[in-house]
Amino acid sequence: MMLVVAGPVCAGLVFVSAGAQKLRHRTILRGVISNYRLLPDFAVAPLAAIQPPLELALGILLLTGLAQPYVSLGAGVLFLLFAAAMAINIKRGRAHIDCGCNQSFLRQPLRWSLVVRNLLLTAMLAPSLAVAGSVPFPVLAAGAGAGMAFFLLYTLANALAALPKPDVAGRPVAI
Repeated sequence: MMLVVAGPVCAGLVFVSAGAQKLRHRTILRGVISNYRLLPDFAVAPLAAIQPPLELALGILLLTGLAQPYVSLGAGVLFLLFAAAMAINIKRGRAHIDCGCNQSFLRQPLRWSLVVRNLLLTAMLAPSLAVAGSVPFPVLAAGAGAGMAFFLLYTLANALAALPKPDVAGRPVAI
């Protein structure tokens, strides 16, 4: 029952963080989207304009619990679209491009672990699709705490994954 709250809280924090970062660095977002080579050129600018506010809105709605289960469904679909875009580019041999996941100062090339991460975020939303009605306050509080803990683990994993990899001699490679 706690995952009914924890999943949306974690996903909500992911979307608020990602949307805020994309708004802050919106000048490079077009290039990140374009690098995926999945959309025609005319669609890149509108998507770059729409994506940050959409992520912020989804995040806020997930955190407030409004419009459930529809918001969880929409968030899950967006995570799946991101996972598919990454998987397509990895399969094309284009894993070198930046994922654009949310922290532009922690650039990350595409890799299967990012695809799996998005699938896990989607799976965390699944319990909130099945439960209707109110959640008792103790479960709400514990679920919110668990969601925040999952988000902190998500953030830590992103930061660690973005660290420069050592070269064959064990020295960090400069970014």
